[in-house]
Amino acid sequence: MSFWKKTVIVVVILIGIILLFINVLMPLYVKQGKLVKVPSVVGLSINDAKKNLDDADLEGIQGDIRYDANKPIGTVLDQYPVGDQMVKSGRRIYLFVSGGEQLYDVPNLVGRSVRESKFALAQRTLELRELDSRESAQYPSGTIISQVEPAGSKVKKGTKIGVIVSTGMETGDIKVPELIGKNLEEAKKIILQNHMTIGKINFQPNPGFAINAVVDQYPKGNTLALTNQKIDLFVNKEIKQEIPQKDEEMNSMEEVKPEKEIDKQKQEEKSKEIDKGKKPEPKKDSDVKKDIKKDDKSKQPEKKDDKKKIPDKNNTTNDGTKF
Repeated sequence: MSFWKKTVIVVVILIGIILLFINVLMPLYVKQGKLVKVPSVVGLSINDAKKNLDDADLEGIQGDIRYDANKPIGTVLDQYPVGDQMVKSGRRIYLFVSGGEQLYDVPNLVGRSVRESKFALAQRTLELRELDSRESAQYPSGTIISQVEPAGSKVKKGTKIGVIVSTGMETGDIKVPELIGKNLEEAKKIILQNHMTIGKINFQPNPGFAINAVVDQYPKGNTLALTNQKIDLFVNKEIKQEIPQKDEEMNSMEEVKPEKEIDKQKQEEKSKEIDKGKKPEPKKDSDVKKDIKKDDKSKQPEKKDDKKKIPDKNNTTNDGTKF
């Protein structure tokens, strides 16, 4: 291949690369770095807001739901970045949507006392409304028989939940005394004085009453009952801190001994006391002398056998001398 042909091929390739860069790569690069103005979509529905952002070459993303009683459900309450701000093309815009007015679940109140039901509703910013009272053999006096708004339904803040309260079975000719606020012992005496019997005593803490004071009763006070009717009491319990006494219990267990050992120990102590109480009898003179002699003999050293052997007369020394 000649030199000119090679030169033409190289020139053509370079021109092609330049055209590709100018017509394809440069537009893409310029478009990616393009700045666009964020449209304000606050007050629009979530669908309309996403459409406006898409037309502006931006992406709308739904964020948290906020409760607002004045705005319909699905209305955009806020956005980030805010409107009229310049951002890069394709930027994500987060939208905060209204969930409407916040609703609260209605708890099940049937079988609960009026006081307990009021507390359960107050935790949900709801209120109790007593619509009626009826006799009931199933539910004690002061207990919820039924409720208008069913359990699990959604209601607005501050809604009053209508209930029907039981008055118990008003059968009998004795009026139940009012015992709430009285001391437990005093309440027991009043029950017996009214020819009734003491039922179950349930202890439960209640800071609104004194210690050992009656906080509730069943049947309720001023209702009718029969003779020997059992009166159940709910008493404010005194809370005491229990200190663990494991070490003391272990020590006490270690100190416990079998009965046989205790008897032996008592006998030994008695024998020691008897021995201490006895005085030694004075010794006689003869006994004293004997003891002295024994002591002298024990003190004297043992006598060695110092006697020399006496040789026989017939024996002589080596030199012939006789003894």
